[in-house]
Amino acid sequence: MDTIPDSRTAFSVLAFLFSLADYVVYIAYIIKSKDIRPTLSSWISWFVMDAAILAGIIAAGEMAWQIVACTLGSLCVIFAIWRKRTFVMNWTRLDFSCLGIVLLSALIWGISGNPNIGIVINIIAITIGTVPMFRNLWRDPNIEPLLPWALVAIGGVFGILAISAWNLASALAPVWFLALQIAAVILICRKFFKQCGQN
Repeated sequence: MDTIPDSRTAFSVLAFLFSLADYVVYIAYIIKSKDIRPTLSSWISWFVMDAAILAGIIAAGEMAWQIVACTLGSLCVIFAIWRKRTFVMNWTRLDFSCLGIVLLSALIWGISGNPNIGIVINIIAITIGTVPMFRNLWRDPNIEPLLPWALVAIGGVFGILAISAWNLASALAPVWFLALQIAAVILICRKFFKQCGQN
């Protein structure tokens, strides 16, 4: 009987470590590359949305260590970008819309007392906020490195295996994050297929 909780604990640790490793590799990529000029405003938006989703999960009495890693990782990326001082601060309507959705979710959550509403609305916001990156990856799959995305997707698989209860608070964010991560990996891998097609 103890095997399932023990394996969930192991999967939680692996989800956290692989997801956090993604950000370590990504930060190294930012620091080493002279051509990379990350958009700080987008990372701030993603951090706020990740933190809002994590707050909802915790308020519902659940825990998703993959989301903890994403929240901490986004914050570390923000500090790395800020320290490098070669960032773009380009607040777009999309960034403001996503932040507005986060505020709306907090208001609805506060009125209803139901953190699940906040989780769902913030998942919608993070999906909307990811669309421009997917569009850019479709146009040019070389703009993102594969390794960090592969690591976070592996962390996402472990995050799903670590789900303790298949309810909205516990399962929605890990499942949806993995879906977005797999989509990013597929879009990035297109560069290898293009290279094979040219040979």
